[in-house]
Amino acid sequence: MTDAKSAADRSSDAGRTSDAEAGPRPGPGPRPKAGPRPGRASSPAPGPGSGAPRRLLGHLGPMVGAAGLVFVIWQALRQGLPAPLAATPGTALGTLLAATGLQLLGAVLTGIGWVVLLRLTVRPTMRRSCLFGIFLYTQLDRYRLANVVQYVHRHAALAPFGVTIGESLTVAMAEALCLLTATGLLVGTAAALGRLDWSLSFRILGEFSLAVSGMAGFALLVMVVLQRSVISRLFASRRAVTRMLFAVGLDVATFVTMGLALDALIGVVAPDVARDLVSLSAICAAAWLAGFVVPGAPAGLGVREVVLTVLLAPAVGGDAAAIALALRLAGVLADALAAGAGRLMMLHAHPRPPVGADAR
Repeated sequence: MTDAKSAADRSSDAGRTSDAEAGPRPGPGPRPKAGPRPGRASSPAPGPGSGAPRRLLGHLGPMVGAAGLVFVIWQALRQGLPAPLAATPGTALGTLLAATGLQLLGAVLTGIGWVVLLRLTVRPTMRRSCLFGIFLYTQLDRYRLANVVQYVHRHAALAPFGVTIGESLTVAMAEALCLLTATGLLVGTAAALGRLDWSLSFRILGEFSLAVSGMAGFALLVMVVLQRSVISRLFASRRAVTRMLFAVGLDVATFVTMGLALDALIGVVAPDVARDLVSLSAICAAAWLAGFVVPGAPAGLGVREVVLTVLLAPAVGGDAAAIALALRLAGVLADALAAGAGRLMMLHAHPRPPVGADAR
């Protein structure tokens, strides 16, 4: 009994000794922060100027667009209101509404092509009317500072129906390639028919358009290599190839409607100027391309107006800036009408069919 008690006393003394050596236990207060682990180097904090080039690149497009828009407005104000507009304001307003209708028709044609490309690549479980409404509703998103918001909102509307980010990017790439192909076809056709005078400005933009269209073909080849499953679906049958060409044809028709709107506006401002639909459509395509390649410019605002002013100046003189601004105004009105119609189509769309069902 005595041996057991002495053993217990010795064990308690040893425990007290170990507690004393270890130091006081931490109380209920906040614990001190642990230092960096040995053997692991902490990552250095980014310097104060490390994000400056990225921020500058992000603001480059809006700054270029704003400068171009200021230049075009200054040119229009310096020239003053064209005399035909001041003489017949009612006719000018009717022409502006007609140009808006033509621009709206172009948005409808582009939307049909987008639906065709989407249904070829991802086979969504959604009705055509709902898909078309999504495209029209996101038209106004092009005018935000980050011109990728349009594609982000499209994917946000498609994601609940099983469309992945990769599939949305594939559709966006196919849409851009079709538009670039249509641009190359129009500029090449106008050049082959001798409808362009190939002055310095026409030569620069024409050769640039053809070069970008060639790069679009190379990008299509890269997409064939990297996305074999998608491309095999696109080119699996003659019917699929026909649909791809149909989408390109719709984009060509979109630029033709822009050319018709431009022709109508020129007819009011400068009725004595000889006009050609092929060359005007090629000019609209080249202006669209210039706004497309400038990163961050919302809907090419300012960039396309400068291109139109430069290309139309040899024919219409100082009224080119007013015509470019009128075409932009018609485009904004058309996009607003398209967004309203798209919202109504989305609200009255059919309910979602069962998962896996083909809604074609």
